[in-house]
Amino acid sequence: MQKQQKEFIGPGSLAYLKTILEDENPSSIFLVTGKQSYRDSGVQKVIEPLLGPYQVTSFSDFSLNPQLEDVKRGIDLFRRSERELVIAVGGGSAIDIAKSINFLATQKGAPEDYIINKQVPQIKPKSFVAIPTTSGTGSEATHFAVVYIHKAKYSLAHEEWMLPDYVFLDPTLTHNLPKYITASAGIDALCQAVESYWSTQSTEESKSFAQRAITLILDNLEGAVNNPHSKNREAMMTGANLAGKAINISKTTACHSVSYPMTSYFGVSHGHACALTLGEMSVFNAGITEA
Repeated sequence: MQKQQKEFIGPGSLAYLKTILEDENPSSIFLVTGKQSYRDSGVQKVIEPLLGPYQVTSFSDFSLNPQLEDVKRGIDLFRRSERELVIAVGGGSAIDIAKSINFLATQKGAPEDYIINKQVPQIKPKSFVAIPTTSGTGSEATHFAVVYIHKAKYSLAHEEWMLPDYVFLDPTLTHNLPKYITASAGIDALCQAVESYWSTQSTEESKSFAQRAITLILDNLEGAVNNPHSKNREAMMTGANLAGKAINISKTTACHSVSYPMTSYFGVSHGHACALTLGEMSVFNAGITEA
C-alpha cells in the first residue's frame, strides 16, 4: 500500500510550509527549482523568508526534459552538500528531476542501473516536498519520474519512495503562467485523465479521479488560457492533481507513448505532443471491443 501524502490545498496554503519545516527540523535543505519560473511564479518571494533559518543548496541546472546527465549533476551536488530535506518547486521537469535525485543519491550503484531496473534500491531517500507551479503533469501525485537516456524515455519508479511526502497545491502560483504553458500543461493533464480512464490497468478509484479531472479541465482550460482568473486557475490545479492521482494507479497509454519521441527528437513540448494524437487515439479506441 502506498503511503499517504500530506496535502495543503488552496490559495495561500504555501504559508504552511513553515510548519512542515519546523516539524522536519532539517539542518540543511536541497532546493530544486525552475530557472525563470521560480521568480515569475511569485513562489520565490513566499518561500525564501521561510527558508532563511536553514542551510539551502539550490539546483536548477537541468533541461526542460530531464536527461541522465542532469540527474547525475544533481546527485553530485546533493551528496557534496549532505542535505536532509528536498523541496521541489516548479513544473513537472523540476519535480521529476528532484524526485530522481533524491531517490538515486542515497543508493550505492550507478544511477542508470536503477533507472533501467538493473538494480533494486535499498536505501530510503530523504523527505520530499513538492510545490507545483503549473497545472499539468501531476508529478506531485505520482510515484515515478521521467528521465531521458540518449533520447530514449525511461520512468524511474517506486511505489513508496518516489511519492512526495508533502504537497502544496497553491493556485496563486499559476496566476502568472503564459498562455502557451497554461495550454500545453492543461492538455497534458487532460490526456493523462482520458488515457487513465480507458486504460486496461484502470480501477474504480482511478476512474473516479480521471472522471473528475476530465470534467474540471474541460470546463476550465479554455478560460484559464484566454480569460484566466482565480477560480479557473484553482480548478485547473485541482484537475491536474486528480489526473496525476489517476495515472499513479493506471499509468498512461498510447498518446503519451507516442509523444516522447516527438519531444526528444523534434522539441515539441510534452503536453502539445500528447495532444497531437489524442483525437485519433480516441477514434481508434472507440472501435475496440472485448471480442
